[in-house]
Amino acid sequence: MKKTLITLLLTTATLGVRAQVKTMAEVFRAMPDSVFPTLSTTNRLDLIDFMEAGMKSEVTNLLEGTTTLTALTSDSLSLQMSGSLRVDMKLLPAAEPSDSITQTIRVARTYIIKENQSERVVDTYTSDWHLLSSQVEHDSLLKCYDEVFSKP
Repeated sequence: MKKTLITLLLTTATLGVRAQVKTMAEVFRAMPDSVFPTLSTTNRLDLIDFMEAGMKSEVTNLLEGTTTLTALTSDSLSLQMSGSLRVDMKLLPAAEPSDSITQTIRVARTYIIKENQSERVVDTYTSDWHLLSSQVEHDSLLKCYDEVFSKP
């Protein structure tokens, strides 16, 4: 009887911890419109529904352009927002088990300037979409500026 009770309590506790962990689809559905103002809530829901139904996951965004959900897994997704913007999102577990934040979301926006020039903005959010940090990475864009400004 004691073993059954202990097993039941451990199973319940495990399910409670598991309930706090969200999938990428759940996080993307709950994302506020302010993160991607050109992609409405309806657009996001449609993208997920189309992908889950095995259809081409493509919608017309608020700028009358095409946004495509190219990949969706339980912990990541990729969006082609336009011809010059790609977004990759990844769910990461908490840094430490005792951390009050159960997951963080890493959102990488890659802006393609020219064929070999891009700029990447990486934002980190809590699973409730509170911004933790933001970082800009200049891949070959700085090289382009250096070439332009170093000319006499």
